[in-house]
Amino acid sequence: MPRRMGARAADALWRRARSGSGVWLAAAIVASGLRLLRRIAKREREVVFQSELAAGEQLVIRLVQRGEGDDLPPAEGT
Repeated sequence: MPRRMGARAADALWRRARSGSGVWLAAAIVASGLRLLRRIAKREREVVFQSELAAGEQLVIRLVQRGEGDDLPPAEGT
């Protein structure tokens, strides 16, 4: 219930901000920013790959930037 009350308060702040008051506009922006930060912080990370390594196996993680991967050497073992 407190989450919904925060949303209702932010909506009320935006209604007052539209009347032209700079103070209410600033309060509405801060309230919306806090709601956004709370939503982003609550996101759970998605597992995209999961595997168990056997003895002697290794895992290599590389970051390849978009558009820059064409001139990289092939990965070991391929």
